Amino acid sequence: MMNLKSAIILIAIQAICVLSISAFTAVSVPQTGLKSSSSLHAYVPDGLTAAEYQKIKAQDRKNLGKDLGRLGPRGFKSRSMQAWQEAFERGEAGHTFAPFGYRAQLKKGEIKDEDVPYMVRGGSWDNGDVFGAKRLPWLKTDKEYARGGYKKEQSASIIGSGAGFNWTGERNEAIGNVKKIVPGLS
Repeated sequence: MMNLKSAIILIAIQAICVLSISAFTAVSVPQTGLKSSSSLHAYVPDGLTAAEYQKIKAQDRKNLGKDLGRLGPRGFKSRSMQAWQEAFERGEAGHTFAPFGYRAQLKKGEIKDEDVPYMVRGGSWDNGDVFGAKRLPWLKTDKEYARGGYKKEQSASIIGSGAGFNWTGERNEAIGNVKKIVPGLS
């Protein structure tokens, strides 16, 4: 009797497993008679027609060579985070927020242009864009940042700074140089 119950339970478990597996694997796809985009050997993003995608690609070709990164936040002259921190610790800088309703206050003359943070007004951190405003002093760190000193730290090197990865293979580097820079690399 126990063997019969065990056999029935085993068959029921197998049937459940088969049904579960077939639910995930046997998905019927309706046949529309249309060729798929993969048979054309072309990529078309899901949700777009080939014509819509061609229109997008044509627009992208118009923008080729343009510096589209300039479309983001622009117009203001910033300073490095390190320079801001140094000025903050000296009491020369602080956290600035645009006052609520600052445009109306500017029109009424209640506040001056330099009271509006430079990122909001599209100006310079040192008030160089506001006529008659007191200019903020430049630190050594500000001058280095303005000369492009930040670019030396924009590196994808495992060392933290330096030439970075040789993605194009144009640099002729010997692994021996890396061994000298990175202690313990052998």
